[in-house]
Amino acid sequence: MRQSSLERSSVENTNNQTLETNTGEKETVIRKYLNYIIFGGIVLFVVALAALHSRHMHFLLTELTSGTPQERASAANELIVGQQFSDSIADSTVSVRVQSAVALADLNNPDAVKQAIQMLKDQDKPVSEQALKTLEQIGASNPANLKALAAGLGDGDAGVRRGVVKSLSDPEGGIGPRTNPDVVQALVAEAVSTDASRAAVGDVLSSSLFDPSANSRSVPALELLLTNKDDTVKQGAADALGKIGDQTAAPSLLALLHNPQTSMAVQNVVVGALGLIAAPSSQADLIAALKNPVYEASARAQAAEGLGSIASPQAVEALLQTLTTDNLGLRSSAVTSLARAGRVGITGKPNPSIVSQLVAALNNPAPQVKLGIAKTLGIIASPQAAPALISLLKNSGASDSTEAIRIQAADALGFPDDKAGIAPLIEALTKEQGKVAKAASEALSRIGASASPALIKLLGKGDVPAFYAASALGLQGAGTDSKQTLAALQKAANSPNTRVQRWAAVALGDTNLQGAQPILEQLTHSPDPEVAYVARHQIDGISHGE
Repeated sequence: MRQSSLERSSVENTNNQTLETNTGEKETVIRKYLNYIIFGGIVLFVVALAALHSRHMHFLLTELTSGTPQERASAANELIVGQQFSDSIADSTVSVRVQSAVALADLNNPDAVKQAIQMLKDQDKPVSEQALKTLEQIGASNPANLKALAAGLGDGDAGVRRGVVKSLSDPEGGIGPRTNPDVVQALVAEAVSTDASRAAVGDVLSSSLFDPSANSRSVPALELLLTNKDDTVKQGAADALGKIGDQTAAPSLLALLHNPQTSMAVQNVVVGALGLIAAPSSQADLIAALKNPVYEASARAQAAEGLGSIASPQAVEALLQTLTTDNLGLRSSAVTSLARAGRVGITGKPNPSIVSQLVAALNNPAPQVKLGIAKTLGIIASPQAAPALISLLKNSGASDSTEAIRIQAADALGFPDDKAGIAPLIEALTKEQGKVAKAASEALSRIGASASPALIKLLGKGDVPAFYAASALGLQGAGTDSKQTLAALQKAANSPNTRVQRWAAVALGDTNLQGAQPILEQLTHSPDPEVAYVARHQIDGISHGE
């Protein structure tokens, strides 16, 4: 039976739809796999690129660390331009990082200088030291390098700043004040352009390599900056001039100080600079600043320091007046400065006229003045002051301030071979208790072997004086007079007085010297059980490093 045309048409449409559905499903599957293929190809491409990049980076690191100078320079340049230098060596061994710093010296351009500056942060000393050597080698090889190096003085990392300062000023290999390119000019330019660099610029220009050899160039250049419109530039220039300490800069600084337009912030720095320079021409202004509370405490302290260096009678009088202030920090600065006036340098001899002025000032009834002068005389350590200090020590007042003065007087008498101080200190040690007696004991230990006989005599006295005497002998034996003290203690150990033997054992243990142990071994055989016990106990202390 034949199908009608309608039925045939329906069947054909169904077949067509089925065919289209099958075709669409095939196309979907094909597209899906094609996407997989494309994705896979991309992944393979990326992996290949990564492998090539890794291989190239390995090649660059090899060139960087073991190539010829030209190869090292080329590798360093490529890594820096690609901003990959730091990352490429971050996890490398110390030796690789050291060689990378060497490669920067081969590159020898401003980028290499900047990179070496950052390598100063490396926690491994060999790396940071090589970075420093690189900076010393190429930091001033041309003007562009020098500019990059000077910019490092303003780095936010304090360690980096110190490293850059050292590269410029290290007496053993530092760049120093070259004139081609002009290092001084570059530093002054950096001080003008960058706030953060100014303190470091002063540190460099005042270093032993620059001062005084470069003063004829740096001082005039900095004086010119004192007229700059920017107050921070003025402050930086004044600070640097103060650190350099050249007295030829004093007139320019004084002119700026007296200018009514000068801000207080700048005045404070100028006062500090004048204090560091300590030119006699600035004495009146330093005295005025010291007395004027409008200035910052740090500026007044530097004014005091300058007056101590000037060391005139007027300067000393101003410092003595400062001892009456309620400002403890300023009083401390005055004491230090008075000591500087009374003895120039650690090895310098005491100044008799200054010591006389200080002794005369002890007539001031104010306790803080007496205390400050006693501290000062202790630093100066002049036999000339001994009678006055002995008088202070014997003062029988009972107030807290009087006790503090007596403690300080005892301390001041304790300088090497002060024979005049021995008898009054022994008296204080035997008659006093607490802090005064302890101070006397420590002072006697510092006097040295000349005090040993008097201390040995005390070993047979009452327990408290014997204890302090033994303590003094123990400290004495640990000092420069150890041989003489040990000889005296050997004699005490041979005494028929067992109390002397016991305290000699205590002192011998306190010396902690090898020569003390044989004497203690001798005392362990004493027929007195207490002496033998103390000796054994002291030997145990020596053995255990107590």
